[in-house]
Amino acid sequence: MLDSEMTQTARRRPSKQSSVAGFTLAAALAFPQVAHAEAPLRLRVLTWNVWGLPAVSTNLKARMAMVPEAIAKLNPDIVLLQELWAESDGVGVRQGLERHGYPFACHLAHTDYGMTGLFTASKLPLRNIGFLPFAAGRIGHSFWHLEWLASKGVGSFAVQTSLGEIEIQNTHLQAQYETDAYDAERLSQASEILLMPQDRAQPLVLGGDFNTGAEELPRRALLDLDALRDTTPSPHPDTIFVRNGTTLQLRVLEAREALTEPVRLENGVVTELSDHPAVVVDLELSVCNACAPVAVVGKTGTREAAHAALVTAAAITPWRVTLALSVAVSLGAAAVSFFRRTAALLAPSWHFRIFRRSTLALLATGVVWTVYLGVLYYPARAKALRLVAQELELLPAAKAATPRP
Repeated sequence: MLDSEMTQTARRRPSKQSSVAGFTLAAALAFPQVAHAEAPLRLRVLTWNVWGLPAVSTNLKARMAMVPEAIAKLNPDIVLLQELWAESDGVGVRQGLERHGYPFACHLAHTDYGMTGLFTASKLPLRNIGFLPFAAGRIGHSFWHLEWLASKGVGSFAVQTSLGEIEIQNTHLQAQYETDAYDAERLSQASEILLMPQDRAQPLVLGGDFNTGAEELPRRALLDLDALRDTTPSPHPDTIFVRNGTTLQLRVLEAREALTEPVRLENGVVTELSDHPAVVVDLELSVCNACAPVAVVGKTGTREAAHAALVTAAAITPWRVTLALSVAVSLGAAAVSFFRRTAALLAPSWHFRIFRRSTLALLATGVVWTVYLGVLYYPARAKALRLVAQELELLPAAKAATPRP
């Protein structure tokens, strides 16, 4: 009887062993879901200057038609394009990428500040944060320097991943020309990127065409003053920088160039799709309990070098203004003298008339250009450089995290 009661009681009351086993089974079912949710996530990011300049780029329509498929073959999760100027080209690229699994895209073809040429697409949900125009480089030294047609700056986006949100920035710094290298402008623009308000609690991926090599001061400033890592430290201008957040970190797995081989376009021409290679970087996003500090520890030497370069470039402005206006006066005097001397000639030949008009046109162009340099370009340039230099000088040795409102 007692044995029967004990057996029935045992059946009704779980033993300690069975309770432990049940808890273990429940934990085994629950923990894999947590582990799966926090498992590292691989992200592939592509940045590419697609050379989409209307009326200048060759085979533009045929090349843009092949851009989406070429990108899709590389299977990036996030796409950063530069020099996609025309809105119609952006629509075509966007539709093509959407067919290949990129439902989220933003083309900053027209902003309140002008064209940017920046295009961002993603397989993951993408939210546009905003566009920051650079203070320096808004007007060109020479009218044939086509940078003045655009608004150079940095576009910021938020991408939602299974582990959390990361910030994506897409930018294109000032190009170099034979008559002006624009070194100070690029340094100023790089400084503006690191000075802009950012939520440093989030991981950051910054990609684009920096028009400067890894050994030059603009990219060194981003490394030393903004705690960024250059994934492709080479002389080539295109690269991707990354930075950890407070609870999420980015690890660089691989970085390489792509899309450098000639292809046959739909018009039969065999050529490269762009005058720039694409840069593809594989990243690992993971949760961390003690990520790298979000404070920016500025290296004094780099900051002093950047500040000195900007101040020096601005300081020579009075001399440049004087020179430009002096040349304008000289050209104007030469034009008046040439006009008077040649006007007295009787029945000049048509060859001479063409020569005279061409010469006067060249002299007049020189006057207009040098007056523009002395009155507008150099003063505006100096003002922008001084503004950024002042902000850079105030950059603290440790810049605390400043979440975006």
